[in-house]
Amino acid sequence: MTKKQIKAIRYLVSSYFKDDRGKPFHLTVGECEIFKAVLDRRIKWLWLSAPTRYGKSETLALAIIYLAVFEKLKVPIVAGSKDKANKIMDYIIKHIADHPDLYAGLINVKGKAEVEKLKVKMSKDVLRWSDGGWIFVTSVDSRSISKEGEGVVGEGGDVVILEEAGLIKQDNQFSKIVRMPEHANGWGKLIMSGNCVENSVFEKAYNNDLYIKVRITLEQAIKEGRLTQEELDQKKTQTTVKDWKRYYLVKFPDANEFAYFKPSKYEYIPKELEYYGAIDPSLGEQAKSSKIGIVVLGRDEGGQIYEVESIVEHIKPDEAIRLIFNFPYKFERFVFEAIQFQKYFLEVTDNKSKKEGLYIPFEGITQSRNKTERIESLEPHINNKHILFKGDNQLWKDMQDYPETEFLDGLDALEMAWRTMQEGDVEFSFV
Repeated sequence: MTKKQIKAIRYLVSSYFKDDRGKPFHLTVGECEIFKAVLDRRIKWLWLSAPTRYGKSETLALAIIYLAVFEKLKVPIVAGSKDKANKIMDYIIKHIADHPDLYAGLINVKGKAEVEKLKVKMSKDVLRWSDGGWIFVTSVDSRSISKEGEGVVGEGGDVVILEEAGLIKQDNQFSKIVRMPEHANGWGKLIMSGNCVENSVFEKAYNNDLYIKVRITLEQAIKEGRLTQEELDQKKTQTTVKDWKRYYLVKFPDANEFAYFKPSKYEYIPKELEYYGAIDPSLGEQAKSSKIGIVVLGRDEGGQIYEVESIVEHIKPDEAIRLIFNFPYKFERFVFEAIQFQKYFLEVTDNKSKKEGLYIPFEGITQSRNKTERIESLEPHINNKHILFKGDNQLWKDMQDYPETEFLDGLDALEMAWRTMQEGDVEFSFV
């Protein structure tokens, strides 16, 4: 950026916005870079990141207000959850009252007094101006958004903000967001803002030449006075190396750099194996918040163990049972959690076995340790290649993401399948 551009942006922002002391808002050079990139309609794909507590989100909020008020644009703020999206909306509400030109024309809001009330209002989903500006928040998984916002989620907006993009890991979520930018007014822009969390759509965008990147380094943040070396030294001693890289160095951790598990892939799988299976079911009150995990392991004559099958999905118990009965393997043992699943599983499997003439040696397995302890007990067996894996599936991803894995069902089933192969160490409750 040129000095002239920095001066112009600072003048614009200080003319309309105030800081916490009521003084004209002063942007640092890095914040000017962020503000300019957001307002540049030539940039259609924008990637933003900065050290935590730098001021990126507040700067982004000021730019969003400008787009809605003066460019009269429709600006949806999207995140994985509405709580995340509301982070920027809170800044927007905070600064709307800074200047009469900002709240003039706000629908259903008359005067500064009513604008101030917005700061304590529970619902802050939508702001609309009579001349066309529009800011609303939503989420990629939200089913209960405001009616006013619901009508335009499908339409999208002129400039779409994806907040906390590092927390979006599923491509099917991101594909909904990519459809949202509208080009009718000459904008059609997507802005991704977040922290450098690996294996996310944010990392994919960083590696995509389509995106213009504005990355504020830690050195720049210190130089601009946004962070001090003293406070950083204090925080560093209390922050993991992985999080320090993500949130302060503004860098993505390399694959497996800080992973608890370091799995290895096999090139081929032998034909002659002993097969063992396990299922971690999803039943009852927790069914909606977890998945069913099914893992089949095979052991060759030399004792090497291989992942043969793994399924980690939101499926119903009946479908899980159907999948198990259709596996083309002769199992030495197939285990499940005795307490949670025993009665239901026994009844269904017995009926199915009698009806179809199939036999699988199902057994209930008793858990004497909590789930975290069980899963982490796999570490030496995975990292020392006692178990080899297919790779590039959900179980592989869950191992690489652990302990930040969203669902532990696949890993829990893996541990049970492994444990049932070590016959002397397993407590069984036969069904």
